Amino acid sequence: NRSAYTPTEIHAGFAAALKKNRPEELARGITLLGPHRDDLRFLANGIPLGDYGSRGQIRTTLLALKLAEVEWMKQKTGEWPLILLDEVMAELDQQRRADLLATLEESEQSLLTTTDAQNFGETFAQNASLWRVENGSIAPVG
Repeated sequence: NRSAYTPTEIHAGFAAALKKNRPEELARGITLLGPHRDDLRFLANGIPLGDYGSRGQIRTTLLALKLAEVEWMKQKTGEWPLILLDEVMAELDQQRRADLLATLEESEQSLLTTTDAQNFGETFAQNASLWRVENGSIAPVG
């Protein structure tokens, strides 16, 4: 444990800070405190990915974080959130693509965009609704 504070102390301190800053946040129309305002640092074998990770490693880490958030939301609400992923396959290798698609098959609804449908594989495409967006028009594929 790197903190000198207990989880209870952290919770109480955070709640007090939120209460104290509420009037200013309302006046400014933004939140001033919270995890969304913090910088996160991810390590792989003790090495910071932000500085030394490949684009695929960074993408995989962010996807893992996003999918953990999806799972947490499912547990808290009992419902699957809609998963939106834009051009997610471009920087993943074949195995990571397969792992991601297998994970997405467990969810109720995902919306993925791509400029190369071959990245999704034939099996995934057979079980998905495919749409083409071209020149401002949307049409089903197939």
